[in-house]
Amino acid sequence: MKKFLLFLMGLFFPMTLFSQGTFFAPYEGWSSGPMTVTISNTPTSVIYYTTDGSEPTLNSPSATNSVEVPISTQTTFKAFAVRNGTPTPVETMTYYIGSYSMPKAFFKPPSSWNLSCGNRAIVEPRTLLDLDMSGGPVMDDACEGWKTVPIPFAVGYISFNNCIPWSQNYQSTPGFLFSENIFYDYSNGMITNPPACLLNSSEIQGKVAAIKVFPNPVQEFLKISSDIKFSGYEILDESGRILSQSQLEGNNINVSKLKSGVYYLRLKSSEKVNHYLRFIKK
Repeated sequence: MKKFLLFLMGLFFPMTLFSQGTFFAPYEGWSSGPMTVTISNTPTSVIYYTTDGSEPTLNSPSATNSVEVPISTQTTFKAFAVRNGTPTPVETMTYYIGSYSMPKAFFKPPSSWNLSCGNRAIVEPRTLLDLDMSGGPVMDDACEGWKTVPIPFAVGYISFNNCIPWSQNYQSTPGFLFSENIFYDYSNGMITNPPACLLNSSEIQGKVAAIKVFPNPVQEFLKISSDIKFSGYEILDESGRILSQSQLEGNNINVSKLKSGVYYLRLKSSEKVNHYLRFIKK
């Protein structure tokens, strides 16, 4: 499987290099210690970049062809290139150094399931992994019927299933993009606050951030309700591609121009922590 994946990368990377505005190296987004990040483009292009997650402009630090930036802490790069007077799209890459915060996932299956599995896919830190066609590892007991599975990433996808992916009796939830603790009841859907039995255990520690977006599904304006102050937002499609981004003024986001479908809202707090919420556009 690994050789097959590398073969696909051999086909995919040249297309990626051709189509992307910038290219970040190393490809993997995690290092055990300090590292140097290279941002490159065509020999005659000028690269503009930031290292604090802010949007780069023509006044940002720049370099011709490529630039090497040493980092020793978690860093979010954003960069674009100007080729023959034309700017390319902004590319984003976050590098994680040493240990980092990983969310937890909890799921309450229906009583008819004998086993529950959590199928996980990493978004950040970016890495190369074999494709998992097994449905994911079997989940452990948490409390009062709730199950849990270790999460090996800072941002990623998860879906929950009954561990028999090749059977006609296979059942699964939708997939969710998340970076905060997630609680999903198969019968009732996503819940904002953890069950009491988890709050009374060592599984959940510290304050749980309560964030709600409504109406959901939404037609025109998505309203945010939370005690957290957010500085900006991004709207992503199900593949993780950024469709729009802006500073957040007030608690309403106009989504009327989006096509019908499933999207993710990434909210950025003043502490530079990202919160992901799923919503449906009518």
